[in-house]
Amino acid sequence: MAAVLTPLGTEYEGGVLAREQVSLWRDGLRRLRRNKLALAGAFYLIFIIVVALVGFVWTPYDPKSQNACPVQPVFADAPSAAHPFGCDPLNRDLLSQMMQGAQISLIVGVGTALIVLLVGVSLGMLAGYARGWIDGVISTVINVFYGVPTLLLALILYVILGPGLVNIMIAISATTWMDMARLVRGQTFSIREREYIEAARASGTTGPRMLLTHIFPNALGPIIVQATFIIPIAILTEAFLSFLGLGIRPPLFSWGGIASGSGDGTTPLSLLQSAAHIVIFPSLALSFTLLAFNFFGDGLRDAFDPRQKR
Repeated sequence: MAAVLTPLGTEYEGGVLAREQVSLWRDGLRRLRRNKLALAGAFYLIFIIVVALVGFVWTPYDPKSQNACPVQPVFADAPSAAHPFGCDPLNRDLLSQMMQGAQISLIVGVGTALIVLLVGVSLGMLAGYARGWIDGVISTVINVFYGVPTLLLALILYVILGPGLVNIMIAISATTWMDMARLVRGQTFSIREREYIEAARASGTTGPRMLLTHIFPNALGPIIVQATFIIPIAILTEAFLSFLGLGIRPPLFSWGGIASGSGDGTTPLSLLQSAAHIVIFPSLALSFTLLAFNFFGDGLRDAFDPRQKR
């Protein structure tokens, strides 16, 4: 019986409805669009990226200027029309500081993810493809890093490397690369046994070319999903370190540093008692950003994981 094409792009073959064949990426994007939380997270992240980019060329006031707000007899100026997020005890505009804090958070998150991708993907693919003693050594190193408390390792590396934006990204990367390496190792183990890999090996394809042209593209979906979960972990770790006074230091501003009152000679408890807006606004921005990344990452995982299909 001849196939009859319907307006929806499907066709009937022998009285049975046959679904249109689509690629994994196209099907994943279609599934992602149906996830409302993932779309909401994506729109919020776009908004934060726009705010951060605008902050490079314009802020309502100079974030470091101590003359942005009028001198107040009280502890800090509350939110107003001129200063929507209020001011800190040094009469600096909080909104301008938070716009710079968005830049720091995104730079730390994306920069850490890139370092983790470079280290984790390279070691994971090497361990999964080479196997043998190379896999044993890399797996042992991964297990050793898993055995060290995450925060302790980050603090030790931060003290050794010293303050700085790049150094804090390196310190955070050292605590998060293991998950990426283990994921890529498992993906490489699975992909290297596929028929097309055997065919490529039989045709004389070398190991490095096999990894770059056959294994890596087929493992790219789970790698991207894992990277979206690394970014919020890095942002949260940086905010926590800055909250303790061990992360980003003035003249740069971080959401965690703003909430802690770093550089003001105050403590978070005194801020909550006298000027709660200084703690609340950065904390809300941090919470919403972390939720957006988590929702978007969950949506990507559900969309591009073939095991989620029904």
